[in-house]
Amino acid sequence: MKFLGYVLRNVRRNPVRTALTIASLTVSLSLVMVLAGFISASSDSASTLKVYNRLVVMNSQGFAQPLPIARVRELKSQPGVKAVSPFVWFGGKYGEEQVPFAQFAIDPSVFRTIFDEYKISDDEYQKFLETRESCIIGKKLAEERGWKVGDQLPLRADLYPFDANFTIVGIFDGPSGRDLRRCLFHWDYLDEKLKQTTQSRRAGNAGVIYIKCDDGVDLPQMCKDVDESYRNSDTPTRTQTEEAFALMFSEFLGSIKTLISWIGVAVVVSLVMVAGNAMAMAMRERTTEVAVLRAIGFPKGVVLGLVLFEAVLVAGIGGAFGSIGSKLAFDAYDISKFIPNTPFFFVPWKAALLGFAVSLVIGFLSGLVPAVIAANTSVINGLRKVV
Repeated sequence: MKFLGYVLRNVRRNPVRTALTIASLTVSLSLVMVLAGFISASSDSASTLKVYNRLVVMNSQGFAQPLPIARVRELKSQPGVKAVSPFVWFGGKYGEEQVPFAQFAIDPSVFRTIFDEYKISDDEYQKFLETRESCIIGKKLAEERGWKVGDQLPLRADLYPFDANFTIVGIFDGPSGRDLRRCLFHWDYLDEKLKQTTQSRRAGNAGVIYIKCDDGVDLPQMCKDVDESYRNSDTPTRTQTEEAFALMFSEFLGSIKTLISWIGVAVVVSLVMVAGNAMAMAMRERTTEVAVLRAIGFPKGVVLGLVLFEAVLVAGIGGAFGSIGSKLAFDAYDISKFIPNTPFFFVPWKAALLGFAVSLVIGFLSGLVPAVIAANTSVINGLRKVV
């Protein structure tokens, strides 16, 4: 640590170059953190779902194929089942918007039982139960749209032959990592509207089915039991835990994850070159100074360490701002509202710390060649060199 003052003086010697190097690292690593958050947000959030003991039953042909509503009544009688609800995507568009926010038809009587992590006032929930044409919305959706209890919510339908018009009667909140940009309404409302159209045959559609299980239930075994009971029916099922169901959507990214990973590698290589160029310029300007250090008895190892320490320090500052700073900034300000079909966004601490560690490696690699050159500088040649 006795050389810290000397290293800090060298860092401040050309403040513009140092600031630009730190800025390039900060901006680049911030973008890498956005990519890392995009990849890991859904998978990290899915891992927190296991504590809620929920299963998702879908058609074996895929979640786009519906299940009959009769399955809800049948699954209620299964041992270990606490509550069951249909879960049907509506996909209506608000105003002139082209990308719909999440809207699902559910059984409101079991909302609090199945989704017990969501919080809503007793009065609002009671109003939701009593009013068939009502809906409840997530806190983030309400804040971003400026909607409040009592507002009308008209939706233009693409998937169904009728438009919907709901009255917002409640706003629910929940923990981070849960979708608070969704709208929930009565399944009975959807089914009744379908029966009044020329596509009445589509009524009785449960979409997928959510099951809330009792504590201590063997979830994998229950998945097998449910699927086995419908194996020879007209609509065989595929049952999985809610965690596995959420991870299934993450897997849809497929090759996109690989592409993003390679983009991250390319950014790191570019940063090594940028930081290495800055250190090479700094060492060229200090050729005589390094020669003096060698002349007064500084060994090669010390000179090598001083240059590497300087490079790692500059890169580490940029890494702290770009990775850990981004983590804190994205925790304070949710950018998921600017990313279509992304209900939540966060940078995991493991990604932020990895980004900071990578910045230290960038500093080491960028300073390695200039440090070796400086350590092996000839005293005679260095002292007579004119920069």
